[in-house]
Amino acid sequence: MIKRNDRDRQRADERVIVETYAEELTGVSGSPAMILVHKFGERQNAYNRNMETRMQAVQSVCRRFQGEINQLQEENDHLRAELKMEQERNRQLFEKMAHDMKVMKTVLNEVRLTARLNGNAIKRLTECDAFNMTENDAASDIDDIDE
Repeated sequence: MIKRNDRDRQRADERVIVETYAEELTGVSGSPAMILVHKFGERQNAYNRNMETRMQAVQSVCRRFQGEINQLQEENDHLRAELKMEQERNRQLFEKMAHDMKVMKTVLNEVRLTARLNGNAIKRLTECDAFNMTENDAASDIDDIDE
């Protein structure tokens, strides 16, 4: 950033560039050559002033664009930070979901195992009952025969 004293010095330097022809020296000579030089100097000064105005307009536009660029960079930085936070949040959610799915799979496997064991136990009990009934029937048949 340009300091105030530097800015004043810069404007003085620009003013020297703008007025390359010292118009106060016009009364020195009335010769035709000097009149042509004088008119050329005046035109050159007018051209320089016009260029100075245009340069100031361009510099103003550049400053405005620089401000817009800075604002867009800040917005971009803010959006990147939000994106990073959102990615971290998504990562945590996926980790939690993976953990929950693992727990659910473990519980489901336990339920399946319990169901299988219960089914096998019921089957054994049923078979045992059927065997006992068959034995009881056989024993009663033997008792019936003995009588």
